[in-house]
Amino acid sequence: MKISIFLPLFNRRDELKRSLRALIPEKGEHEVFVVDMGSTDGSQDVAKEHDWVQIISSKEGLRSKALNAAVEESTGEILFFMDPGSLPARGWAQALQAHFEAGADAGHLNCSEVDATAKWAASLRSLSMKVGHQVLGGPASLNGVAVSKAAFEKVSGFRPVPDFEWLAFAARLKESGAKVKAIKHEILVAPAAGSRQANAWQELKEDLVSAWKFRKSDSFDATRNKRKASCAVIFGYDAFEKPAGHDFFKKAQEEIQNLTIELMQSYRGVEKIYFIGGSASNKLVGQPSGVEVIGKPRTALDKRFSELLERIRSENQEGLLLVKSNSMELGHDKLRMLSEGESEEPCVILPEANSDNWTALWLEQPVLEAISDWELAPDTPSLKAHLKSKIFRCEEEAPVKSLRTDSDARSLYYAGVLDQHPA
Repeated sequence: MKISIFLPLFNRRDELKRSLRALIPEKGEHEVFVVDMGSTDGSQDVAKEHDWVQIISSKEGLRSKALNAAVEESTGEILFFMDPGSLPARGWAQALQAHFEAGADAGHLNCSEVDATAKWAASLRSLSMKVGHQVLGGPASLNGVAVSKAAFEKVSGFRPVPDFEWLAFAARLKESGAKVKAIKHEILVAPAAGSRQANAWQELKEDLVSAWKFRKSDSFDATRNKRKASCAVIFGYDAFEKPAGHDFFKKAQEEIQNLTIELMQSYRGVEKIYFIGGSASNKLVGQPSGVEVIGKPRTALDKRFSELLERIRSENQEGLLLVKSNSMELGHDKLRMLSEGESEEPCVILPEANSDNWTALWLEQPVLEAISDWELAPDTPSLKAHLKSKIFRCEEEAPVKSLRTDSDARSLYYAGVLDQHPA
């Protein structure tokens, strides 16, 4: 049975190199697809070093959509998905074939962490992964997942959900009567590099808890529906004003900007990502990056952003994340807090620590509809004042009489107009 292997990636050059080398001994006649989501670090150059690798460049905002398109290009009877950096243990091809020849329609390898700084931590996380698989009925991610192409096509592939594609997919496989069993083989997973290593245990716990909530939700399609239908705008370090400083300071800003873009790319909840900056930061984004650069740098920022708002409204986007690229405070946890926090407020401002500036902003549809033009300011007080002047439906009416929905009331509260939180 022929196996089609898929490695979706964004800027994971070194990890991709490891995975491709690990596949060589048992690759045989199987086919390998690298689904690149707009890497700028030379990941495609690594893939091109191997003439048996097929590269598929995708600008899809959602990984699930990109993988659906890649599957259409494949010819294998078995579809095998793995993350760059992961290493399937020797005998993986034979294990997959035996699994499907026994009558299974899908399955997943057991994840086991290797190369950790502390062996006990790796063992603990590996055990937690196995327990999580049992509780969830499968892994939270697509790493190590295999499915027959016939079963994949029967349920029309992955739904366009922002994350946990496998859990949503597994539920539909179960409804179709497909036979899903764990594969008695391992895929070796490396811990996150650098500073993230210290938080690896916390990140795993958050993923398992989030996956459990997702698994128990009434509707997979309804979960995180705001992020699924939202877009993000990243502001370059020179968007508001031309920065002054030495060359090393500018270089640091460029590196922080690259980190912000990678963060938003890995945050699979947003379907589209736009970028607005000055001449210097616009050139850094490059193409293909999966990020669309809006307007010419010499055009006023307010005008470019107002034009972008019109486009977003015409596309019926339900939410908008505004993110500054010069902040080191952002992470997936704070982005989730903004766009899907417990309060589910339509207007949330994330202030910058020890500063009057804001670092990120979440706006829902009621707020977007009320803003016809935009005078963007880098500081929080000016931003709140502008929101206060724009969200009224009619200036002649009293604020309370001009409210049409509960969302309007909450918007007024978060813009600083109302002192008391609406019920």
